[in-house]
Amino acid sequence: MELKDIIGLFWFKYSQLQLAVRSGDEVLTSILDREIDPILREIYEAKAGNVADARLQFQLLIDLLQKEADDMSCVLRHSTILKALVDRYFSDVAADDESARWLPMSQSAAAVFKGRADEGFLNEAILDCLPDRIAVITPDYRYLYTNPVNADRLELRPIDLVGRHIVEFVGIQRFEQRVKPNLDKCFAGEAVDYTFSKEMKGRTIVVRCRMNPCRSGTGKLIGAIIVLQEIADRRRAIAA
Repeated sequence: MELKDIIGLFWFKYSQLQLAVRSGDEVLTSILDREIDPILREIYEAKAGNVADARLQFQLLIDLLQKEADDMSCVLRHSTILKALVDRYFSDVAADDESARWLPMSQSAAAVFKGRADEGFLNEAILDCLPDRIAVITPDYRYLYTNPVNADRLELRPIDLVGRHIVEFVGIQRFEQRVKPNLDKCFAGEAVDYTFSKEMKGRTIVVRCRMNPCRSGTGKLIGAIIVLQEIADRRRAIAA
């Protein structure tokens, strides 16, 4: 059975489990709980042979984190497994390895943002719930992580942005004149904070952009954390 089929089976059993829980059927809940565990374990333990399968594994965990965000024990469990997947696929990847171009996320992205670099587990579930647009960009200018708010603005899923070059979304001129110089400052260790304006649906939107270096637990720079916040004072576009 292919990985996507196993994941499909998991979600089928998961929906049955949720229904059993809501109906208060303790016997059925217990049975389904026992059936789901080995399926989930099979998914986690499968060694992906390609990028598509690895994305399926990561997407499953992200979806579970979002669905079970209110259950801290589940969040910790899935976050720990997510960290294990990151370590499995990327701990020995060389910086110039082609596969490094689709790194899905880093365990330190949320930890650095929250100032708790030594927590030892992922907090993407927290970043995913924040109202601002948040992303982590690697030193080769590719998406390492993005929260749903930022992905929605770009009309994509978060997993679809991972590994893609930021120039695809800002354009070559804006990338060369503003984005790249500021990212380079951030990669050099600076905290960058600036505002810019853009046209959107006939009005001028003022955006504050903050960039902070994102480092691993050992202090190695792995990218830049970007927070984009639309300023309340919105002005109408000035006619040419």
